[in-house]
Amino acid sequence: MQQPVLLIHGIAMRREQKVDEYAQALESQLGGGYRLLPIFWGDLGADDTYLHKVIGRHDSRSDGFWEMLQDSLVRPVMRGSGKARAWVETQRGEHRRSEAISERSRRVSSSARRRVRGYLGDKFQDARLWLTQQSLPFTADVIVYQSHSYRQKIQQRIREVIDRELGQDVGRSGSPVKVIAHSLGGVAAFDMAQLAEDPLHIDTFVTLGSQPALFHLLDPREGLAAYEEDKPVTLPDTIAHWTNVWDEYDLLAFAAGEVFRLHDGQRPIDIAVRTTRSRLKGAAMMRSHLRYFGSRDTGKIVRAALDGSEINE
Repeated sequence: MQQPVLLIHGIAMRREQKVDEYAQALESQLGGGYRLLPIFWGDLGADDTYLHKVIGRHDSRSDGFWEMLQDSLVRPVMRGSGKARAWVETQRGEHRRSEAISERSRRVSSSARRRVRGYLGDKFQDARLWLTQQSLPFTADVIVYQSHSYRQKIQQRIREVIDRELGQDVGRSGSPVKVIAHSLGGVAAFDMAQLAEDPLHIDTFVTLGSQPALFHLLDPREGLAAYEEDKPVTLPDTIAHWTNVWDEYDLLAFAAGEVFRLHDGQRPIDIAVRTTRSRLKGAAMMRSHLRYFGSRDTGKIVRAALDGSEINE
């Protein structure tokens, strides 16, 4: 009979199907004996539907590339020809006509400049919007997670799935659960284990590219002492065993062993893996942060942690 293991995903997961795919990929690495129960909370994440409403736009701009090109040519031509014609009229003694020509050329030139600036500026804003939409799920989920109400919604979703799928006794004292958590999902599970009322009891806690230690350093978690130099924070007995897997090119992965100690004095086990060959793609393109699930090295470490056997670093 397969033993159920919770799988709690992290940031930037907006499709439940994708979470299921990650669960299947990791489950295939475990080689049987365990059934992963993915808990989807991505629909509770930050909403970027109307992000375009806060991207600034210019009031005056060229309607298209060719019009922008024409406006770019109009400006110097109008300025040059205007100055030349105004000079001719000045030589003729037609000063009022010269001033009128100069003013008109400046007005047309200035208008063309605004349209060109508006066109290029809006193109930059289009690129900014796209880049923000690509990166926002990573940053916005972290930002809004610090909201107490948002954090409660995620924790409530996790508890509801446990109660419905595994029973109301599971995850509580006397019936701890095994948890694999990725990224912000690891923070959510960690925070649930620190709750004063009805905490989540975890027998085996495996975090992948996660940030509980970072969050605690920046904002001490509920019920825990703040970290001080050479004074690791002792956790309650709600977490019995903790293996923390981090990729050396994952910018969102952090160690836990220096900051925390389990209730029996043992330190969480930090193990480094490498899920991508390219440093550039792994770090700059965030691929390392999403590649834990299909990694053979990760699978071996997770399997050993769940089995309670020795982990070879």
